[in-house]
Amino acid sequence: YPRDLVGYGETPPDPKWPGNSRIAVQFVINYEEGGENCVLHGDEASEAFLSEIIGAPAHKGMRHISMESIYEYGSRAGFWRLQRLFTQRQIPVTVYGVAMAMARNPEAVKAMLDADWEIASHGYRWIDYQFMDIDEERHHMQEAIRIHTEVTGKRPAGWYTGRCSPNTEQLV
Repeated sequence: YPRDLVGYGETPPDPKWPGNSRIAVQFVINYEEGGENCVLHGDEASEAFLSEIIGAPAHKGMRHISMESIYEYGSRAGFWRLQRLFTQRQIPVTVYGVAMAMARNPEAVKAMLDADWEIASHGYRWIDYQFMDIDEERHHMQEAIRIHTEVTGKRPAGWYTGRCSPNTEQLV
């Protein structure tokens, strides 16, 4: 059976956190807006995943204005609210940045860099890779690294594909 359902079991490792802390908290911002499924991006249908519209169907061949608006809110307002909150309090952040989304909003990327946030790759697109051909997924990863490096000045600090395929782990 290929899945690990046991983990550390009864004997977890002692991470020896600084100051004898017993817990570590990591703040992560997913930056996906502008990389989701959208006919404007050449996709067959609109996004239907992770929205406030429960059970939203993908609109084939047409824009889903409500869905687009939900995603656009993140880049227009939500990101900046979080950016102010974390930078004013000097809280370190990791950003999972979708390359296509970051390329569409250089001002947000500049704010991430100015705050000295860690920026990991969240892939080339915010799409479902489950049934994508391995060569196409490999190409998407190469594009993600290329664009990420171009817009941030350095390669990704890590990788998190949100909707991965059976090949994703091997490719990373």
